[in-house]
This record gives sequence, structure tokens and C-alpha cells, in this order.
Amino acid sequence: MTEGHRTVSRVVRILEAVARRHDGVTLMELCRELDAPRSSVHGFVRGLVAEGYLEERDGSGGYVLGVGAHTLLAASSTSLLEIVRPVMRELRDQLTETVTLSVPVGRDIAYVSSLQPDHPITYSPRLHTRRHPWPTSTGKVFLAFGAFGGEWTNADIQRELGPNAVTEVAQVLEDGFATNIGESVTDVAAVAVGVEISGRMVAALSMGGPRARIEPRLMDAASLANELLVLKGLSSLPRSTLAP
Repeated sequence: MTEGHRTVSRVVRILEAVARRHDGVTLMELCRELDAPRSSVHGFVRGLVAEGYLEERDGSGGYVLGVGAHTLLAASSTSLLEIVRPVMRELRDQLTETVTLSVPVGRDIAYVSSLQPDHPITYSPRLHTRRHPWPTSTGKVFLAFGAFGGEWTNADIQRELGPNAVTEVAQVLEDGFATNIGESVTDVAAVAVGVEISGRMVAALSMGGPRARIEPRLMDAASLANELLVLKGLSSLPRSTLAP
């Protein structure tokens, strides 16, 4: 990793660590998170505070997201949520299962919003945390439709995930949806479809719940989700943009 990339990586990891903690993160906690010396991390934090992306809480020594970060979020993820939220509500109400919005982040995915049904037992994903794309249903959709850009290629999938993953990704591309049946959590199943804006896949919606309850309905859930997204202009026919 070049020095420039290392700097960017540390700044991003600082912002992600702070975003996960609404009560603030101390400098020492950030040092442990980055496994970096205090002098280095303090320099990055001071720069982010100066630019308005972090704020120091009075007397606590902890840092929270600043106005600059919230402005960016309002211009991107919030507008995405506003566009997709009606579809999420409709899916939750019709399926009575958890509906989650995911986005690609580098080579990973992140769950940014989730709606739970009124069930005593539901699936509740952890939000705003990076996850490896495999074997999540939304990660499989992103891999199939090239949502990671050049971060994941066919060669990467073959080398890092194996030939079975290559076969499954090809099937996802053909079907237009992906499933995760007990691969992440034994008793949980989910199905996901992609969300497009201006012809580019920018997110995915997954419908998940207790395996015994939702597994027989995964195909119906995928069909309903795609139908609602098409009506909103947020889905089109499957096509591959995966790099060779």
C-alpha cells in the first residue's frame, strides 16, 4: 500500500469508527482501532475537526461526526433512503419480514437502513458496519452485477471465493436475485435484489427472517421486490459489468 493510500485508508477508518458510535470515540480508542501511534492518529483527527468532519464533545474527550460529514450523508445516503424507503415499507408490510438496504463500500458491503415487522421473532441486522460480501445475499448481487467496480473481478472471485462462488454469481446474474440460506446464520435466510439509479446499481434490498418462515417464500419475495423496484424506475433487466 502506498503512503497516499495508507493516509486515505486511515481517514476513512476514523470516520467509520466514529459513525458507529453515537456516544463518541476517544483518541485512544481510535488508536487501537487503527493500530497506529497516537501522534499519527491525532494529526488526522485534528485535520478532520478543522474541516468540520469531526467534532470534539465538551469535556468527554470523545469525537462525533461533524456538520461536514452530515452534509455529505444528507446529499447521498439520505436521498437514496428517501427514494427507496416506500418500497422497503411495502415489502415489509406485504412479507412481514425484515427489509434491509445495503450499499457497496470498497470491497465490502454495509447495511444502512432496516425495517422490521411486528413479529416476536425477527432478523435484526447490525447497521453501519463493513461486512465481507460473501456469503450475504446483497453481496452476491453486487458481485454479479459489478457494483464494486474494479474492486472485485472474476479472477478475484475465483481466487478468493472459489469455483462454486463463480458458478453461483453467474446464476445470480441470470436470475436477477441472490439467496443466503443459512450460510451466515444457520436459522436465518434471505433473498436480495439490486437497486439502480440512472442505470447503475448503487444498492440492494434484502428480505430476511427465520429460515423456517421465509425460505418457502424467497422466490415470491424476490419477484415482489423486483416488481416494485421496476414500477419506481429503480430496476432493469440483468446485465453484467464484471471486469474479466
